[in-house]
Amino acid sequence: MRGDPLDLPLRKRIAEYIRRNPGVHFRQISRDLDLAIGQLDFHMNALVKGEVLVKESGTGNARFYVRDKFSKDERKAMSILRREIPRGIVLYLLDNPGSGPSKILGNFTFTSATMSYHLRRLEKTGVLRVDQDGRERHYFVDDPELVESLLILYRSTLMDTIVEKVY
Repeated sequence: MRGDPLDLPLRKRIAEYIRRNPGVHFRQISRDLDLAIGQLDFHMNALVKGEVLVKESGTGNARFYVRDKFSKDERKAMSILRREIPRGIVLYLLDNPGSGPSKILGNFTFTSATMSYHLRRLEKTGVLRVDQDGRERHYFVDDPELVESLLILYRSTLMDTIVEKVY
């Protein structure tokens, strides 16, 4: 059996970066740590196989987390909070629970098609829940305490002024 996957200083550096930036995607790690794609891929695979990191691929880009630091629900929420438009929708719904699509859309500059796409994805991942009243849909953050705690703990890594304004 091979040694500790964290024996190499570069792997320690990668794992520490991911610990501070949970849910970060591969290309962002490559840019921020100034590592070639092949070099990073080699070390990331070793860290995942060595069970230091967890790789989640459910939202398009593969996102990485330190193993045993995040529950599945926390990883799911962080993958959403790492994206600007879904994060904005979630933040809005934390302050305005039960809002309908037209009220949500009135606070953003993206199109209704973009909003519908993101609302469906947020609902599918379980971050949002929908209450239907006839033809009206009302959206709620499914676990607001979890989302708020992640926003507070990792606001500096989410790099968004809206998070700073709200939390």
